[in-house]
Amino acid sequence: MQPLHPWQQVTVGSGLMLHAPLTVRADAATLQREFAALDAATGDEGRQFRAGDGSWSSITLIDEGLGSDGLRAIGRPTPALDLMPGARSLLEGLGCRILSCYVHRQEPGGLLRWHYDNAALHWPEARLIVPVLVPSAAVTWIGDSPATYPAGTLWAADFTFPHQVENAPEAQRIVLLVDVVNDDRARSLTPAELYGQPALRATLAERAINSFLANRDMVLS
Repeated sequence: MQPLHPWQQVTVGSGLMLHAPLTVRADAATLQREFAALDAATGDEGRQFRAGDGSWSSITLIDEGLGSDGLRAIGRPTPALDLMPGARSLLEGLGCRILSCYVHRQEPGGLLRWHYDNAALHWPEARLIVPVLVPSAAVTWIGDSPATYPAGTLWAADFTFPHQVENAPEAQRIVLLVDVVNDDRARSLTPAELYGQPALRATLAERAINSFLANRDMVLS
């Protein structure tokens, strides 16, 4: 294992839970069949092409809305979601206020380099991950903690900490990225430890981000 970067070392010994599975599970085989149908039916105009190798990176299932105040509002389903009825049922069953949902693709051997987001269960918005096709060697590093969840096991994380997604070289990685309003319902899907100690989380996340910004040349060069 490679030595931890300075910003990863911030969470060592903190006792913070940085990621955890949800109480909800999905039928991986159903999602995989539906993704195959969506992939076959979607032309280039229905995809974003932002992968590191220039290949496609996402298909929108629920398009984010924008309120009159300029803030994100409850999203609008797209025709692509009709091709994934099982995914629709899964999303509806969450009981959350969904802001957006994307099929996210990472190319074989792809690397989504260190970054951070304003998404966590102690923030106004949270991100839920639905693994669809995930090579066993794929890993998401969140701080010092590696997250590896198989297809069908939904999970969430404190993405305010710097994180990096490393895909294995043998296959693409497909997940649904589901952004939701953080409320009692969303929090009920995860262990309380994942959003506990918000003051400590904020302090350590700020420290980790500052360390990342000061040292990121070591991973960008």
